[in-house]
Amino acid sequence: MKQPSLPIAFLSLLALALLSSSGCEPAPFNGGTALPDGSVYSGAIENGLFHGRGQLSWPDGSEYQGEFTRGRISGQGRYVYADDCIYEGEFLNGNFNGEGRYECGGTVWQGEFEQGELLQGSVNWAAGDSYTGAFQDWEPHGRGHRITADGAHYEGTFEYGYLVQGNYRDEQGYRYQGGFEYGYYNGEGKLTQPDGTTISATFEYGEANGEGVRTHQTGDGEPQEERGYFVSGRYYASEKAWRNSGRQQQAAVEARLYSEGDRLQSAFSSLAPQRPGVRDVYALIVGGDGTSPVFTKEVDWVAQRLGGVLDIDGRQLRLSNGSDDRLPLATRTSVRESLKALDAVMDPEEDLLFVHLVSHGDDNGDFMLDERKLPLNDLSAADGKQWLDELGARHQWIIVSACYSGLWKQALASPERAIFTSAAPDRTSFGCGGDSQRTWFSAALYGEALDNGVGDPAAWFRAANARVTEMEKEQGIEEDAHSLPQHAVGARFLNWWQQ
Repeated sequence: MKQPSLPIAFLSLLALALLSSSGCEPAPFNGGTALPDGSVYSGAIENGLFHGRGQLSWPDGSEYQGEFTRGRISGQGRYVYADDCIYEGEFLNGNFNGEGRYECGGTVWQGEFEQGELLQGSVNWAAGDSYTGAFQDWEPHGRGHRITADGAHYEGTFEYGYLVQGNYRDEQGYRYQGGFEYGYYNGEGKLTQPDGTTISATFEYGEANGEGVRTHQTGDGEPQEERGYFVSGRYYASEKAWRNSGRQQQAAVEARLYSEGDRLQSAFSSLAPQRPGVRDVYALIVGGDGTSPVFTKEVDWVAQRLGGVLDIDGRQLRLSNGSDDRLPLATRTSVRESLKALDAVMDPEEDLLFVHLVSHGDDNGDFMLDERKLPLNDLSAADGKQWLDELGARHQWIIVSACYSGLWKQALASPERAIFTSAAPDRTSFGCGGDSQRTWFSAALYGEALDNGVGDPAAWFRAANARVTEMEKEQGIEEDAHSLPQHAVGARFLNWWQQ
């Protein structure tokens, strides 16, 4: 945050009177005393100094009301900044000092201040997160306890805004104790999963890697400890078992490839027909990178959340890598064929094609398609544009949650299309860690922002964009690294959508 500062009121009227020969003396009038810098003081004066209760107002609209001691702001008072930020509490020599409360932009810091810095206390951020404990440079630093808006708890030792050693727990039942880095489990730690299974290992970016111990309950309720080897959070009996599993996975992939066509055709045949006179919404939701579990989780969650505001029951296709065989694979072929299948049942003039793509993204705009042990080609923005342009469906709403996805906005923007992306063409986006439930942009877009409906696309995007910015600020991400989500809503699309 931008640290608050205020003019220090150490002003001697007697000393200023010495400037009278240059025409700079204070000018008493009925409303108080006007000072050379344009500020105005009214209140008690002793021996030519502000002393006792008084009020000091500056030309920019800032104002202090409270106690003065021998010309300085000292004692109890209230300072209102020109931008309406407010501090109330104790001052010493013009600085926040002692018990106080500072509020700015909906965020509130309160506690014990010293020489203008909050040392110990609490902060309640505008977005709903809170923290209680030690501070340095207005950021959590030292022992403390942070609670996120969705009920997750981080408790332990913080450094420069981030937990580095301590405990985590959330409402889903996950518990973790150990090291952290930038919000991820990192270093030696112990993770307890909702089913009671524990993993003691070395964690990297939220996932167990290397040698470790897994403990779970047997059928008769007794704990069973298994030493083994972890790779990206997956347990193997040994490193050798992990290497052998690679060959087994290759065999499983081969078997799956033989059945993939039938799985995809089954999904196509289950699509509900278009209803004449009804604006039907047909959705394609794609999770591209199967090596990161967050994308598979997001596919299911987006379908559930979207179904709460748009009638897509029986009119959706989901493709996801990393979902075992529960959903068809997300490949260039399956994405293109799915678009064609939806287009074939839609009324091109009456219905909406809604597409949500989530994965990692490359700095050239490519959308990553990756399945363990199965090499896949990525999807470029140029190919995506070509495939969408070839469809009969006129009205298209495309959402891309991936790093550098602003390149998709540049490629896809058109009068009859709405396009939202999670990042600018030259920016990364956030929330792709192994312990994430969904990417930050999607969490914002399909979270509270969705509760107000999708009747106004631009308003929906603005609400999500504001939440993403809040999340990035809360996590201490520098402004020049913010993701800067993008959108374009075509005029003809908007006219049709709001009819």
